[in-house]
Amino acid sequence: MASMNRRGFFRQLLNPPELAPQGTGGAARNSTLTAEQEASRFLAQATLGADLTLIQAVAAMGIEPWIDDQFTLPQSQLLDYLYAELYDEAEIGNSSPWRELFRYALWQTTLYGQDLLRQRVALALSEIFVISTETDAIYGVANGAADWYDMLLRNAFGNFRDLLQDVTLHPLMGSFLSHAGNRKTDLSENRFPDENYAREIMQLFTIGLFLLNDDGSLILDGNNEPIPTYDNSHITEFAKIFTGLQYDFDGDPHVWWVPDFNSGWLNPYTAVRPLKMWDEEHEPGSKTLLNGYVVPNGQTGMEDVNEALDHLFNHPNVGPFIGKQLIQRLVKSNPSPAYIGRVTAVFNDNGSGVRGDMQAVIKAILLDDEARNPVHITDPTHGKLREPFFRFTQMVRAFHFSNPQGKFWDAGWGVESELRQYMFNAPSVFNFFSPGYSPPGALSANGLAGPEFQLMNSYTAISVINFWYSRLEWGYVIDLPDASTEIKGQTYDLDQPQPDLSYEVTLVSDIASLIDYLDVVLTSGTLSPEMRTILETAVSGYDTDGAAAIDVVNFAIFL
Repeated sequence: MASMNRRGFFRQLLNPPELAPQGTGGAARNSTLTAEQEASRFLAQATLGADLTLIQAVAAMGIEPWIDDQFTLPQSQLLDYLYAELYDEAEIGNSSPWRELFRYALWQTTLYGQDLLRQRVALALSEIFVISTETDAIYGVANGAADWYDMLLRNAFGNFRDLLQDVTLHPLMGSFLSHAGNRKTDLSENRFPDENYAREIMQLFTIGLFLLNDDGSLILDGNNEPIPTYDNSHITEFAKIFTGLQYDFDGDPHVWWVPDFNSGWLNPYTAVRPLKMWDEEHEPGSKTLLNGYVVPNGQTGMEDVNEALDHLFNHPNVGPFIGKQLIQRLVKSNPSPAYIGRVTAVFNDNGSGVRGDMQAVIKAILLDDEARNPVHITDPTHGKLREPFFRFTQMVRAFHFSNPQGKFWDAGWGVESELRQYMFNAPSVFNFFSPGYSPPGALSANGLAGPEFQLMNSYTAISVINFWYSRLEWGYVIDLPDASTEIKGQTYDLDQPQPDLSYEVTLVSDIASLIDYLDVVLTSGTLSPEMRTILETAVSGYDTDGAAAIDVVNFAIFL
């Protein structure tokens, strides 16, 4: 795991300086929106991208009814798609499903799936519960990565307690944070339980480093210092809880001997089966957890695990700690304490006495006044930088990239190289960026977080824009592992997705209408009058006849 100053990381996240007052700085922007503009703004928070048809549908249907409808849709099944549509077609059915197959399936699901809200929430969760396909062990088990994403999709609309259970027992998390194969203490061999997962489930997945009020603010002691949620003794005790878990290789065709605890390893068979408890390798005795809570002696290993997860789930920090990060991933980088408090209240009780109801939490986040009231658009503390990955998915969805085969064959090397971000490929368990990162300059000077700016540098500031333009101008150049590869007759050239800009071309005779349309689709009606004038001036005066019209459209989108 990459080294990081852990306390600095969380002080930055949980105790930022005072925010700048509302209404200060920045160009004046429109604080009233049409129904289509507001629908577009909502969809930028709730989906991976929207075209005009979807924007108009949500404007007509209403935001809350659309959310309720999304809750009823069946989830995309990445693993099923990988096996049914890709595994055999790629003609590698007798070998391990390598990472490229997961990436092909991920693109197909995220770009063409209809469970839009579920996918956006699942990808938000993936940046809290982080694994990485960059690791050697996970690299070769694409089916395991697909199963991991299916698990996040399933729990996105479920209960947070179930999510904790499934994350803990997933073999890819067991590999990534090394609690798969974790054995009980053996002093004769100077062996002690691995503490990696025990640390991160507290620090990153549930309660954070410091005690919080419901509004996300730090609880301070008599010396005005934050109060730690746990210490090293708690890590040691939780590590004992997670002993005895191992990959489930019962029936594994790769195992031709009589297996014991040490026989398990991550492979295409074990990568899609929850970790199995071996009680003989589970640490015996009682375990003392947070606030003196004791898990009693004499239980089975899974009874210990379940009790410990219940203990963490019911900690008062979980609501504000997880709630704030979900707000940051979906709506804004700097939610007010009141906003965090309202979301925490719903996490604690959905109105029917249920804690951790994700559907209720999602609605609380997306329907809150700070998310929906357009008056906040003029507040310089509002909003967030769209991540490079989501900028790309927005482009593909808005401008209908497709190919004759209907499959988005893409290994993603170009995306990763140019955008410096590829989902499920973070450099460490700390994700691509810190929730409290504040870039030098105006944001830092005003005490504002801008997490996604951690991916922005002198290279990506240019490469992301060039990436956009090249895909619009020349189509999407597919990244197969080898450009000469043919996949059952699907040639490199034939499978090159192209945008469908036929509607946009009809608008070039009236540049103002083209800018109006792009403002709705790409910027949710928030273009300032000054920017609109600059764009109209830059795009006007060019030949719009015949093939030249597409160049004007590409130029307008690029700007």
